[in-house]
Amino acid sequence: MPSHLNVDTKYWTLTDEIPAPPVERDIKSWIIGNPSDPLWDIDVLPLTYTDSRWSAFVLDVDAESRQRLCPNPPLTVWDGDDAELVEYWYVQHNNTMLGPYLEFGVTISATHTDAKGNAWKAGYYPYMYLTSDSAVDAGRVLGFPKKMAYIRATEHGGEKGDDFFGFSMSRNGYLMCAQQGKYDDAPVKPPYFYGKTDWGKFNMKVITRPDVASSEWQLTYLPSKLPPAFNVEGHRFQIKNELTRTASGDAIDWFQQATPFDNMGAELKVNEVKGLISFTFDLVIPPAEVVWSETYERPASYRGYATPYQYGLRQQFPIHQGA
Repeated sequence: MPSHLNVDTKYWTLTDEIPAPPVERDIKSWIIGNPSDPLWDIDVLPLTYTDSRWSAFVLDVDAESRQRLCPNPPLTVWDGDDAELVEYWYVQHNNTMLGPYLEFGVTISATHTDAKGNAWKAGYYPYMYLTSDSAVDAGRVLGFPKKMAYIRATEHGGEKGDDFFGFSMSRNGYLMCAQQGKYDDAPVKPPYFYGKTDWGKFNMKVITRPDVASSEWQLTYLPSKLPPAFNVEGHRFQIKNELTRTASGDAIDWFQQATPFDNMGAELKVNEVKGLISFTFDLVIPPAEVVWSETYERPASYRGYATPYQYGLRQQFPIHQGA
């Protein structure tokens, strides 16, 4: 097993294949990155993750805020059971094909109905921040809205050795969010899409011509189940329940704010922090399926570009959400 993969072998033994490094593969398979024996191979799909640690804050967010963060068309926010529950998560990726890194994201339950009447249900990611440039590059190939940030995630102390938690994220010199508290192992209701095999993950991908004459928008979908190549039934997301900890909303200290560079703190209006669910898991990320696309053309006479030296989003300082 090549050491740079740094993942559990069970995923690859299911497919009877261990991916070769780029220099040993067909040149057409090189997607991104320098082919001269990179330390982390980001060309091989599906990607595999082992023993990652996910910490999901469950928030109550009103429908107007959720719909504003989900492009319509093609997405409509979920209006069924527990529609108001939004996942606000940190993750520590320890063993991956992209190297170790930390990640943050927001997931909103949404739906899409295509022209043939097929209904797609999934969690949609309006925000994602990471500590690794290789993972940012690889994620953008699949449509993930990834940006670089500084993230801290800790669990420590207490009788069990991990009773206390602390999370924070900053970018371009500004603290964006911070949470701390102590696990009280109280029951916490998760977002609706948790554990459901008919709910996948949505991403919005935009591909623009070098001369910006046109941009193609693509809604991509990752199913919940393992790809057929693994020849086994199951979720892509394998949770290790014995390592799960929870905290009630009363056990969490919460801070979030907008910054001159990131408006998430103002757009994601939090009504209530319901709780925290932390768990360890293994994950497989296969190639994504495009379920909707639309191309926007820009003629030579188009004047919709930003006017230089005019005030815009980065000069606005909305108040932070929460105390």
